[in-house]
Amino acid sequence: MLQVIIIDDEPMGINTIKVLIERLEMGTFILATTTDAEKGIELIDSLHPDVVFLDVNMPKLNGFELLEKLTYKDFKLVFTTAHQEYALKAIKNKAFDYLLKPIDANDLKLCLDSIELQINTTIINAKHRSLIELVAKDGVLFIKQIDVFYIEAAGSYSIIYLSDGKKHTASKNLKYFETILDPNQFYRCHQSYIVNINQIVKLNITRDGYFAILSNNASVEIGKMQKDELIFKLKNI
Repeated sequence: MLQVIIIDDEPMGINTIKVLIERLEMGTFILATTTDAEKGIELIDSLHPDVVFLDVNMPKLNGFELLEKLTYKDFKLVFTTAHQEYALKAIKNKAFDYLLKPIDANDLKLCLDSIELQINTTIINAKHRSLIELVAKDGVLFIKQIDVFYIEAAGSYSIIYLSDGKKHTASKNLKYFETILDPNQFYRCHQSYIVNINQIVKLNITRDGYFAILSNNASVEIGKMQKDELIFKLKNI
């Protein structure tokens, strides 16, 4: 399931990609769309998409300038533009693909197929790494991914909470754990938390926000912008 954000200053450009994706029936999930580049930065940094379709020519910030302002950059970048002369610059910005407008349905399908293949290969490799390796004071600690309930950010460190009630502090940030954990089992539901979605038994809505209640009664905060995607994942476990 590819999670997509579309950024284009022209609503028609966004709608074209949306319609083509829907017709392809590949199960691609559109997280968000926007015609505003600054809003696009906020969406990418908070929602952490798999794929970003990004228009090059936009007012205020063009596509290349938007990329420079991002904090989160671990996604497949697909530039969309009517100007072929930007192709070389797109390659230098490590774009996965470059689609010329008007976008051809077959070109889009080939692009998404290639992205899905690469991501699935990464997921398979992640599953093979079923153990998390942590350096402890007295040696090396190996933790099974299945035993991890959630991980909490603690500055540049992370605290790992386990099914047996124990917790361990790791000298790695949440971004590191996002890259090694099985994405079908774990989800970064908040800036400060990664949760094992298989352990969620209830979602609470309070005045203070949204919270996931786990099978061990732990409560993990959910970001407002991550709520819908988390619900979608829970329904498709």
